[in-house]
Amino acid sequence: MRLNPRRFAVKVSDGDIRRLRVFCTVTRCGGFAAAESELQMGLPSISRYIKDLEIRLGVRLCRRGRVGFELTDEGRHVYSASLQLLADLKRFESSMRHIHSGLTGTLSVGVIDTLITDPNLPLPRILQGYKRKHPNVEFNIETKTTNTIEQSVIDGALDAGIVIGPVSAIGAGEVIGRRHINQLDYKLLYREQLNLYCSEEHPLFHEDLTAISVEEVAKHDYAGYQFLEEPDRAGPTRVLTRTASVDSVEAMATLVSSGCFLAMLPDHYVRSVWRLRNCKPILPQHFCISTHIELITRHATSAPLVLALLDFVDNVDRLPSPAAADTCVEPQVSLCA
Repeated sequence: MRLNPRRFAVKVSDGDIRRLRVFCTVTRCGGFAAAESELQMGLPSISRYIKDLEIRLGVRLCRRGRVGFELTDEGRHVYSASLQLLADLKRFESSMRHIHSGLTGTLSVGVIDTLITDPNLPLPRILQGYKRKHPNVEFNIETKTTNTIEQSVIDGALDAGIVIGPVSAIGAGEVIGRRHINQLDYKLLYREQLNLYCSEEHPLFHEDLTAISVEEVAKHDYAGYQFLEEPDRAGPTRVLTRTASVDSVEAMATLVSSGCFLAMLPDHYVRSVWRLRNCKPILPQHFCISTHIELITRHATSAPLVLALLDFVDNVDRLPSPAAADTCVEPQVSLCA
């Protein structure tokens, strides 16, 4: 395909916006085939959108073949500029709706899984207060992994997210956390506690855990979270042999329930799931960790929907708890004391 090297006339049409949205989705998904489901398009249609955009802009945006999908230098520049343009359009649309009828539109929030079983989670109170003050706002809540939520907030596909931040090894006092990304702002909501668990079918369950050593624990298969697998294997789990890997708490709990694996699980989740009711924490004085649960938004955002959310987060201590909270949640018991 020969591309016209003429200077692009900067007059963006509705068709250009559609092509840019397709291009951003393909780039975020990592290829044409991977974007089919999200775009609800076949490969020929996706290829046509990208080809038309390349002709329109006069540059080659990507390469694809045996080596996979890869952006050109020009493609990376167009992708970055497209994300900014689409985010600005979204903010403009929200601002215009606000002029006529107060806050309206859709607030999209990504949340990591199983947090609802933690009584410390302030999100239900935040959403309750938000909905009462801004009844015309609709909500889109998506469950994703921390890495995916961060990228989606940067791309503008999500307005905000609740993710896992720094991780502290309670026994050793060391921090093994994830690094913050410059394009995002982070706000600590609360801390979640995790322990190394085994089920009653596991060989360690009936051992005298007051006498067992870390070396003995390390002989058993360990299922690890991807977000804890730092390159240098920092933290208390570095002595364990990882033979299984997942990216969700529910999948991890399934492995623990098999009786074949040890795994780090949130204490609140173990207490709330009947299948895990007999699971036992192993050497909490060594393996217990505390993770920061953080709210993320695009850096220095000016979107009215997001600013309203941040206002409720800043004032969450003054928000009333949902009525059911006092009757449905058992008091927390620390396993790391």
